Amino acid sequence: SEELPGWMEDHLIKVIRHHEGGDTRIDLNRTAGPAVLWGFASLLGLTYFMTALPVVGFYIARCNADMHYDGFAKYPEIILWLIFFLPLAVIVLAAQWKASTFLLVPMLQEIQACNSDTERPPRLLGFRQWYIVMCAFTMFNLLDQMTNALFAAKIYSTKQCNGYDKIQEFWEVAIQKSVPSLMRKSLFLDYMDFADITVIIYIFQLFVQPIFALVFSLPLNIKALNFKVRLSRDDTPPKFKTISDDNSNDEDLTDFKSAVMVLAEVNRMEALVSFDLDYRRAMIERLMHEAQIHEGSDKLQHIEEALEAGLAVLARTAARFALKGLLQNCLQVNLQVSMQAISKASMPDHFDFFNGVNLGVTMFAVFLDIPDMINIFYFIWWLQDEVDKHVSMSETTFASVKGRIDTMHYRFLRIKIYAVLYVFMAGYALVKLFMALMVCDNGEWNLSDVSWNHNGCVAFELSGINAREWQCNITEYQCHYVS
Repeated sequence: SEELPGWMEDHLIKVIRHHEGGDTRIDLNRTAGPAVLWGFASLLGLTYFMTALPVVGFYIARCNADMHYDGFAKYPEIILWLIFFLPLAVIVLAAQWKASTFLLVPMLQEIQACNSDTERPPRLLGFRQWYIVMCAFTMFNLLDQMTNALFAAKIYSTKQCNGYDKIQEFWEVAIQKSVPSLMRKSLFLDYMDFADITVIIYIFQLFVQPIFALVFSLPLNIKALNFKVRLSRDDTPPKFKTISDDNSNDEDLTDFKSAVMVLAEVNRMEALVSFDLDYRRAMIERLMHEAQIHEGSDKLQHIEEALEAGLAVLARTAARFALKGLLQNCLQVNLQVSMQAISKASMPDHFDFFNGVNLGVTMFAVFLDIPDMINIFYFIWWLQDEVDKHVSMSETTFASVKGRIDTMHYRFLRIKIYAVLYVFMAGYALVKLFMALMVCDNGEWNLSDVSWNHNGCVAFELSGINAREWQCNITEYQCHYVS
């Protein structure tokens, strides 16, 4: 197997390999502690920059001085790229590299030990080329987040411009013809304009992901933990309680290797995430094999550890598809397609190149997740077969793992629901974009109005549209109820 370059292996990992032998498998928990801290640091930087970016973008944006100009507000994109994206990319890539120096050696040892008896196809890329590609994927994911932030800033700053009144009129026509009154009131759509909805969705997706990561990775007793590398195999790495763990069950604990992968997922550290599925599968195969040759408490311990490894994959998968895929990309791409449709009718002479690029990046990010989704489902089916093969719930011996198996099936169900919603929202956005750009003259399209005799295009007609209960004067930033 190819040796990692020296700069991808921390000196403490080299010390362990020197004393224990280069081929001895290193438990990932022994080395993952420092990587968890790097994950927290990266998460802090990512959240800070993605919070500050739209705020600064909003304050430096300016409307066109021409009173008849109906385009978007403008801001200096190059300056924002230099002062926000480049430092953010450096922070995340540096944290990814440092975390990798603690994690890749144990992960690759586990994978290679599992594959040692099988003939593996030659790799297309060497390690250095592969690592560059993974860094490029990390950069693209950060780019996706940044364009979402700039989109929110541009839409909200346009709220003070003359062209926004027309944007809001088209949005009102579309929303009132597409969404029933009861649903609009339930979702407060009658009390917010398009810019408000854009910012609220961005804020929601911005903070839900780091909160999710902290719920699954932040130790409740963090001051009592030592995150150092365990140089001796007799120095057992600690396990700890997080918010996600059951406080009533003393055995329900989280370890470093599970926490670090949730952090890597939310931080978009593709160099680590890309190995996680193969690592967990190899680990589960080894543990299930060891369970077969043991009896009693030893057998149960190996099965419990295998289930924990499977649950860690499912937690990371939830972060990827529910938070990044569904909440961030699918919801955001539908919002951006709606804006593209509205701008086609409301400002036909002022096509915004940035909004077009932003939409393209988000759309590409949506479809980039599909291969990962397929791989995850193959892993889920394989994990179900392994559990059914080795665990018989009719035996009282396995009663203690019933809770973990129930949690596993519950997470399976949630991921299936996320996948269905993901496919629907991605497909809906693609169809809506095609209808808006190629079919509907006014841009806007309504799925609920599609029939054999009507293609669903929304006619911009104000008659029959009820006045909103919450009216805002855009130029004076004043709102009031109307009867």
